Parts: sequence; structure tokens; C-alpha cells
Amino acid sequence: MKEDVLKKTIIGLTEPIAQSLHLSVWGLEILRAGRMIIRLYIDASPSSPPMPDAAVSSSGEKADRPSPSIDQCEEISRHLALALDVDNLIDETFTLEVSTPGFSRVFFSLAQMRPYLGELMEVRLHDPVAPEAPGIALTPRRLWRGKLNAVLDDALVLEPVAVSADGDVSPEALGLLRLPWENVRRANRLHIFRRPAKPGKKFKTSR
Repeated sequence: MKEDVLKKTIIGLTEPIAQSLHLSVWGLEILRAGRMIIRLYIDASPSSPPMPDAAVSSSGEKADRPSPSIDQCEEISRHLALALDVDNLIDETFTLEVSTPGFSRVFFSLAQMRPYLGELMEVRLHDPVAPEAPGIALTPRRLWRGKLNAVLDDALVLEPVAVSADGDVSPEALGLLRLPWENVRRANRLHIFRRPAKPGKKFKTSR
């Protein structure tokens, strides 16, 4: 079975289970690292009641809706594993992982990115892209980091940033960068881990 067909089939099997728990399917990845890894992301359903203003999800981010619990992820995993086994859809060894998208959530469509305008993103491309700069030859890259400036019908627009080894974020003087969605291999929110400052040495002063 082709990978895109397998993804649609797995999502089709998962959606009724998720809906019964008032959840929704955020997305699905199929990875290969020695064996097949099926990574399914479950999120709160858009119809779920909003959380209080100060609520924080289990992933540590401020959440508008309740985040799926570990028990709910395990329940979906059990039902889905059984369905895959009964239907005999996969003829090789695989590992099934069910979790929430978390803070550094992967995006599976441009529509999913629209609520995150102004936030930092990391985007990996199939083919390298360089910003358009008249009269200047800039090096194309497959990996871009930047603030999400806009989400168009077929592309996203970043304000490129540089991230230092210490976790400092500074804008790159490159202008806006338009990245066609068809060229995006993976896009996710960027969480910066700042390196803690080293304690300074204390010197004794003599009088």
C-alpha cells in the first residue's frame, strides 16, 4: 500500500475513535528508522469547551482547549493497533506512537498554522530556497528559522532569524521569505532553549 493511501486509511480508522473521546486527529507521520514508525498526533476537538484564560496544557503551553490526557492517547493506541491488526493493513513490523502535538507541534497544513502568526517556526524544505534580493546572490538553504509573518493560500511567509548557541534570537537582514507549501518537508514551532549563564567568579577586595 502506498504511503499516502496508508496515511488516509489510518486517519480514517482513528477519527471515529478520537471523536468518541471529543478529540480530533491533528496529523500523522510515517517514519522509517530500522522499522516503520507510525506517529499519530491527537489534539482537542474544535467543539471542546474552552479552558479558563490562565489554563496551561500538559505540554507547558497556554491552551484554549483541554489537552488530551495520557489515558486518552493510550486508549486510542489500543483501539487503533487492534484495527490495524484485524484489517492486516501493514505487512511489516511497525511501532505505533500516539501523543499530543505538544509545544513544538508539527504542522500538516497551512490552515493549522494561521493561529500561530507572530511565533517562531522552523521549516525544512525539499529543495533549497534563497530570499529574493535584487543584485545580491544569497545562499539557498533547506533549513529556515523565522517569525511567521503570513499564511497564504499556497505558501507561508517568514521573517528569518538567527539562533545562537546560547539561545539568543536575532533578526536576519534578509527581508521576508516566501516558502511554497509544496516545497515544505516539515514545519514546526520553534522552542528556544536558552543556555544558563555561567556564574561569575567572585573576587575578594582588599582595603
